[in-house]
Amino acid sequence: MFCDDLAKNLQSGNRSLDVTWSGNAADAAYVYMDTLAKDIAAMKGSFEQLKEQYEIVTDGVWHAAEACGDLLSGMLDLAIVIGITMAAGASTSWTLVGPVIAAGAVAGEVVAMINLWTRMTTLIMEVGTVVSGATAMVEQTAHFSQASMIKFPLPGKGYDHPGA
Repeated sequence: MFCDDLAKNLQSGNRSLDVTWSGNAADAAYVYMDTLAKDIAAMKGSFEQLKEQYEIVTDGVWHAAEACGDLLSGMLDLAIVIGITMAAGASTSWTLVGPVIAAGAVAGEVVAMINLWTRMTTLIMEVGTVVSGATAMVEQTAHFSQASMIKFPLPGKGYDHPGA
């Protein structure tokens, strides 16, 4: 992961520099870079939490989209059945029983269609809840990460060379 790689790179460069550079400035730079590398490595957990939350949202939305597609397909199938049933009822209008039976069948299909619509809206609301929960987790993780970044070490003051 990026944080691990960056921390290792900083530590490696810090060790290489420590071999060839000595003195108070070298010691201060070593401590600064070492602390920075540790802080960056510690952020790995925050990014992993963000990744997990994004995956939860992605999976939830994808599965919901698939389910909504299936439910809409079912509703269209029912609409076709309703149309055929109404046509059959109309074609038997010369009898008194045909249209009554067709009306009952149409009513049953409409109820089934309403039930599919209810399932779809419930599913969409549940996905909205998952997305809201994940958004809250992302915001919380971002706040924790921001708090970690604020404590990143900064040099105390600039170096003023006496000869300058």
